[in-house]
Amino acid sequence: MRRVLWAVLFTAASLGIMAMPAGADIAAPNNLNPIVLSFDFSNNNQPASVSNGLFNITVDVLPEHTSGFVRVTADAPDGSGNTPVVCDYQQVQQSQVQCTFNFTASGLWSVKAQFVNSLKSDPQNVPENVPQIFAVTVLRVGN
Repeated sequence: MRRVLWAVLFTAASLGIMAMPAGADIAAPNNLNPIVLSFDFSNNNQPASVSNGLFNITVDVLPEHTSGFVRVTADAPDGSGNTPVVCDYQQVQQSQVQCTFNFTASGLWSVKAQFVNSLKSDPQNVPENVPQIFAVTVLRVGN
């Protein structure tokens, strides 16, 4: 009986671990459901590099069927003198937003995704009263 109990507990614990999504779980203000943003670089044939051109970054938005908009910003490595590269707000489609970047310097780029649930008519202007959720990761470009 003890072996069965241990097997049940181990299985339950394993399923709980597998159900955890990648990325940081951030609760939005006003007790909205938690929204998770995570990055996916697996759809690129080559690693990000200054010499190999465009590189896609996909932001996954969970839970599924969350409506809203995501903007992705890539901040250049310290000391490179390059300005941040910005992919303007895009509407979430099938729980994802995809941006294409052309990196201009080798080193560590800070990639930030910003989620908002609605925009004004101009996608560059976000209303101040909309909950915003952020996710940040670091991407090595080049050697």
